[in-house]
Amino acid sequence: MNQRASDGIRLFAFGTGWGVPFATAAPFPLKLAAWLRMADVPFAWVEANNPGKGPKGKSPWIAYGDVRMGDSTLIIEHLSARYGVDLDAHLDAGQRALATSVQRMLEEHYHQCFEHQLFFGRGGAERLAEFAKAMPIPLRWLVPTVLKRAFGKQLYARGMGRHADDVIIAQGKADLDALAALLGEGPYFFGERPSTLDACIFGFLGVSLYVAGDNPLYRYAASLPQLVRYTERLRAQLFPESLAVRPALDAGAETRRSEGRVAAAAQPAKAAMSVA
Repeated sequence: MNQRASDGIRLFAFGTGWGVPFATAAPFPLKLAAWLRMADVPFAWVEANNPGKGPKGKSPWIAYGDVRMGDSTLIIEHLSARYGVDLDAHLDAGQRALATSVQRMLEEHYHQCFEHQLFFGRGGAERLAEFAKAMPIPLRWLVPTVLKRAFGKQLYARGMGRHADDVIIAQGKADLDALAALLGEGPYFFGERPSTLDACIFGFLGVSLYVAGDNPLYRYAASLPQLVRYTERLRAQLFPESLAVRPALDAGAETRRSEGRVAAAAQPAKAAMSVA
């Protein structure tokens, strides 16, 4: 048995929900899981909905032997060194700079938009209630209020929570547009070979595209064919088991639905104009 298998890595992460077809519905745990699959490092999922139990008080974290480590980026750096895996070895200096920039956009900015809409945007109350159902009584009664207060305080401190809902949605859409413009038609961001950035991108798109309901930010993500094709390619490669949970998205379906809604909304106006 090789070292990767014998380590018996356990990945502790928030559980799933809201229509997301993976074992977690959180972007950073999914990012780490995607990297582990890309690097061919075996691991076991452990649902852990209390991040306070982790070494950094955040999700995800890993444990193997006497090692406990948090923060997805630090974990990837640690495991890369331990196993001699470098998914970025083929990148030049310019590509590395671009990868850092895109990662920061997603993790430091889009993440705030995503999180705000998850709990405070359209459908947020229902998503909080669904999350709380996994908790024992009386926690399931307390968790929605406590989480909403905690996330609201965090988002306000970081700045995003000070904006109006429509501003947050617009900024999130701008991030998604930028990402779609940068993605090529190759299987990965930088062409024919995967990099750590692909794990990061998949972590955020893999939760955004599949959230159930009609939240405008998530529906917009699912309306961008470039993002859907990219995500479904990686899902089929890295998480084929998820296709049994939810079939692959049609890259043009959300766009057609959106166009249909616009056309339907325009009919009464046309009728009124013809009467006038």
